[in-house]
Amino acid sequence: MSELKKNGSLMPKFETDEERNYLETTIKIRDDFEAKVNFNQKNERSLSEVLSEVLKPKDYEKVEIIIEVLQEKGNITPKEAELACKKSPATSRRYMKMLVETGYVFQEGSTNSMLYKIRYPVS
Repeated sequence: MSELKKNGSLMPKFETDEERNYLETTIKIRDDFEAKVNFNQKNERSLSEVLSEVLKPKDYEKVEIIIEVLQEKGNITPKEAELACKKSPATSRRYMKMLVETGYVFQEGSTNSMLYKIRYPVS
């Protein structure tokens, strides 16, 4: 309520029935609201920017090259990840698992046709 007062909005309208079975609240947008807000503004950040904050620095360094390929292509296969990081299949699988566990990357397909993709929007 104090924030509504501060920004010049109207006070909310509360409605209920006599038995108080429901509570309906209406908060109206003030007239000049749209002029001050750009609804088309993108708030997305790059995958590398977000993951550099989410992962430990030493883990981020390990997967940074994989993240670059993901950002460039939008997806990566296990073999491409292995070649990019120049590690064994087992190590590159661990790296990909680490990225999937962040929630910003997901895997699609079966073992023979696995593909890792970026989950959008990244924010």
